[in-house]
Amino acid sequence: MNYFILVCLVLLLSYLLLAALQLWVLFRYRDSKMDEPAEWPAISVLVAARNEEKSLGACLEALCALDYPKERLQILVGNDQSTDHTGIIAGDFQKTFPWVKVIEIVDDDSGLKAKARVMAQLDKHATGDYYLVTDADVRVKPGWAKFLVRHMTEETGVASGTTMVSGKSRWSRLQGIDWAYFMGLLNIISYSGVPATAVGNNMVVRKKAYWDTGGYSAIKFSITEDYKLYSEICKHGWKWNNIMTPEVLAYSDSTSGFFPLLHQRKRWLSGGLELPWYWWIMFGIFGLYYFLVPVLFMFEPILASVIFVLKMAMQITQINKIYGLLGEKRPGFLLQLWYEAYLFLVTVSTAIFFLLPIPTIWKGRKYS
Repeated sequence: MNYFILVCLVLLLSYLLLAALQLWVLFRYRDSKMDEPAEWPAISVLVAARNEEKSLGACLEALCALDYPKERLQILVGNDQSTDHTGIIAGDFQKTFPWVKVIEIVDDDSGLKAKARVMAQLDKHATGDYYLVTDADVRVKPGWAKFLVRHMTEETGVASGTTMVSGKSRWSRLQGIDWAYFMGLLNIISYSGVPATAVGNNMVVRKKAYWDTGGYSAIKFSITEDYKLYSEICKHGWKWNNIMTPEVLAYSDSTSGFFPLLHQRKRWLSGGLELPWYWWIMFGIFGLYYFLVPVLFMFEPILASVIFVLKMAMQITQINKIYGLLGEKRPGFLLQLWYEAYLFLVTVSTAIFFLLPIPTIWKGRKYS
């Protein structure tokens, strides 16, 4: 039993060491945007929409309110065979705003599915020098496009902003903390010079970098199409960037219900199977924490309590710092305690759900 406790301690101390390293890098984070260009480049905003009648209007209102020169702006909405009023809403915006164009997504023999198929059909119509990608349930800020473009140095092929879940319910606010915490981790890793991933609902891709890969039509299908594109762009020698500033912060709708959340996490993990080995070591250490601390508490309650307190102190400090960098009001202490319970429940449930032979359901479609 002593050997087992020793293994638990090594893994838990590894977790604390990783958390401390994240915190150190986070406090060294500095934004590095370029000056405004003499002339803003042409951009195409690509939006995939499937059964998004509740959210699409707010998304397109935000995009049409961008403080970007309208003669340099194109917004492409891919209506992915929606069965609700998504197409009608998108069509109304197309009639009102000349820079909005709706593309009806059709079945084809590309082998692509989901958002990857939408992007592969939208890219044929994109006229911009940069492709900005977001989702139909996301709202961006007026300066979003300009600030993303200003972070694209000549060597940068892809960059991501930061997305948080919005909402007033406790469930939504817990998801908001979770997204901010995870997005902060992505930025920390990227800032350390290690490739991470792009965020598919808040990203910009240089046109040349995109077509160097052949576009989505030439990329093997993945249910996490954002990471696949990011990976291919990096393989072609382009640099990446992850940005954590208020201007590129976007807001997404929360996932309604526990099981849709598990399907979302299973989708992320399924696509994440292609991530480098060091990511999975980190995932393993982070995930094992919630299995090992309760076990250690049964044998060494004082030691387990010390580890828990240290972990909470670093986690709360990290979350507060991320919220500060994003210009958001920091969540209260009690809500952050609730978040720890949320993390425990979601981490353990996701690990079990991921191993079950259940297809992933996303946007009403099943993916094996």
